[in-house]
Amino acid sequence: MLACGSFLSFILFYALLILRQKTLMKNLWTKYHLRILKKEYPAKGAKYVAKRTGHPVSSVVIKANSLGIFSSSVRRWTQFEVNYLLKNYSKKPLDSIARSLKRSPVSIDGKARQLKIHVPKPKKWSEEELNLLRQLWTDKSFSIDDVAAKLGKTRPATHFQAWKMGLRRPQVWHFWTQEETQYLKKNFKKKSHTEIAKDLGMTKIAVFHKAIKLGLRLKRAPHPWTEADDAYIRENYRKIPTREIAQKLDRSLDAIINRAGPLGISKKRK
Repeated sequence: MLACGSFLSFILFYALLILRQKTLMKNLWTKYHLRILKKEYPAKGAKYVAKRTGHPVSSVVIKANSLGIFSSSVRRWTQFEVNYLLKNYSKKPLDSIARSLKRSPVSIDGKARQLKIHVPKPKKWSEEELNLLRQLWTDKSFSIDDVAAKLGKTRPATHFQAWKMGLRRPQVWHFWTQEETQYLKKNFKKKSHTEIAKDLGMTKIAVFHKAIKLGLRLKRAPHPWTEADDAYIRENYRKIPTREIAQKLDRSLDAIINRAGPLGISKKRK
């Protein structure tokens, strides 16, 4: 029984050895395989050679490149395509560039690596970063730039991740209440839009657009008069239309008229 078991073990070992040798022989490039490669690869490509020789397509391409054999089916990169890739790689998605150049994304990515402009995919957001984004995104006291800075991300990346998570900024989706509208109507002549926005916890743009919609003219920030402004008014008052002076100095029509009094030029000249 012991001798029979030893004999079976020897037969099994010998069969495995023969199988391994056949596998190694199959992976080696024989003279016959090389003749097929040299003859058929330029015209029929890697898939045809792989089917004839039993080698993987990747092995066929590597072997052909090492021998300096190129296939006509392989589309070479033109200078126009290279320039287009260099100009748009950092601006457009990979799929968009692939569609424009009628190439595969793998081809675009490989060429970008060859040109040394490849940018690795951004790291995935950690659970801690996602929780912090949920906390800060809905807080009125933090702007989008503030949230991005605290997370160490870019503004577009932060905004896109918030959109994917379904988060909404209060300033964007906030509907004006009756109390807020009354506060704006009551204080638009007393306070600037920055002060009103701060009191209501909104953005300046939101207050500005609401005031326009209501037909209100918000109080502008104090704009001190300069010697150059006074000299321009003295030189041009009643010589050119007052409205043009106001536009030139970026002031209201009433402000120019009221300023002419202290300058002593409000009366008509003889």
